[in-house]
Amino acid sequence: MPGQSMRKQILEGDIIRTAMTLAWPVMLSNAFQTVYNLTDAFWLGKLGPEAVAAPSIAWPIIFLLISLSGGFGIAGLALVSQYIGAGEPEKANKAAGQLLTILLTASSIAAIVGFFLAESILKLMNVPEGILSGTTSYLKITFLGLPFMFSHFGFQALLRGYGDTRTPMILSVSSALVDTILDPFFIFGWLGLPAMGVTGAALTTVITRGVSGVIGMYLLFSGKVGIKLKLAHLKPDFHLMKRIFSIGLPSSIGQSGTALGFNLLTSLISTEDSVLGGTGLLLSAYGIGNRISSLVQIIIIGGVSALSTMVGQNIGADQTERVREIVKKLFIAFIAMSIVESIFIYLLRIPIYQFFIDNESVISLGSTYITFFIPFIPFFTIFRLCTSVFEAAGKTRISMSLSLIRLWGMRILLSCIFYYVFKMGVNGIWLGLALGNLGAAILSIVLLSKSKWQQKIIE
Repeated sequence: MPGQSMRKQILEGDIIRTAMTLAWPVMLSNAFQTVYNLTDAFWLGKLGPEAVAAPSIAWPIIFLLISLSGGFGIAGLALVSQYIGAGEPEKANKAAGQLLTILLTASSIAAIVGFFLAESILKLMNVPEGILSGTTSYLKITFLGLPFMFSHFGFQALLRGYGDTRTPMILSVSSALVDTILDPFFIFGWLGLPAMGVTGAALTTVITRGVSGVIGMYLLFSGKVGIKLKLAHLKPDFHLMKRIFSIGLPSSIGQSGTALGFNLLTSLISTEDSVLGGTGLLLSAYGIGNRISSLVQIIIIGGVSALSTMVGQNIGADQTERVREIVKKLFIAFIAMSIVESIFIYLLRIPIYQFFIDNESVISLGSTYITFFIPFIPFFTIFRLCTSVFEAAGKTRISMSLSLIRLWGMRILLSCIFYYVFKMGVNGIWLGLALGNLGAAILSIVLLSKSKWQQKIIE
């Protein structure tokens, strides 16, 4: 458990060494989560493209709702990290309790509403009839798990703000391992269990996230992870809630707008999938491709986590010059790492696809997707590092604007132009997505260099 020694290292220690100390647990956690996602795709691939397409379609919808927790989680991270940096742990505990109250209330409402509207939402997205039933079942079960997901992500954000990335890593890795083991039992009906197909994949995720969420709440209330919650901390404090909303709402809007954009993109891809026969070939290629590209994002997420914790705590401690040095050094380090990783993924794209599914059409479509997408990953790294600096500083309106401009003003707009105006088909969609990352990187660097983001937000 990190204590004063970790705080001292963040505020005074070697920047790269401290960043790696904070980043490697997050990288390992996301590596295991990625392995689970890939394993999930592997097992579903045995059922055919239709099964692989279901989570590919459902994920943007769930991501839209998770964005609510992500936005307010960023507010919690910013407040907790700056309070810890300023040496005020009790205020950090109070902020953590108010965040959990907001997350659990919002997730419960979203779970109920989403469960009953699942099929209607999918129809609005032009999901082909051949895969509608399975995707609806998958989505309904996933909706019911939202409170566990929200609590899990809130737990991660709060502890990372405190400077503890190892405990969330242990919990996430354990959850992913159990999820990976259980997957085939529920999908294929091993050991006498009912064969649930794609619905079984959703159920295992909800079960493991539920256990993870309960354990996370226990740790927060036990005081074994630095933050120590009391029931009194959950009692609504409308002044503090207002501050969390003012910080978190722009980020939630930005992330939700991004998620809504991904739903529109999925609808656009579904339209092209129907042109190709409506059997889920393109959606399957897109879904597996997203899982493959998440391998590259392991480093990005680790860098973002380390950067946000170090920026937040050093702003709280009024160490402006050190904050600038942190940003400069970590940008160089993590951009370089993402370039190297992107090269490896590109070279191995076809063998990786072949591992998941034995369908030449899916492999060919997927190889093209990776060819367009991977070269622009370093620009996405720049974008995410910039937004993480703004988020840790509490300047969430800037990160919100960047997120919305990147997706709606660049990626979606360009994809639609290339697809509908220039009649480039699916390649137009991929090209629009790729060029959007380039434009967003340029814009985010310009704003970071000109904005006064080093001022702290705590009272």
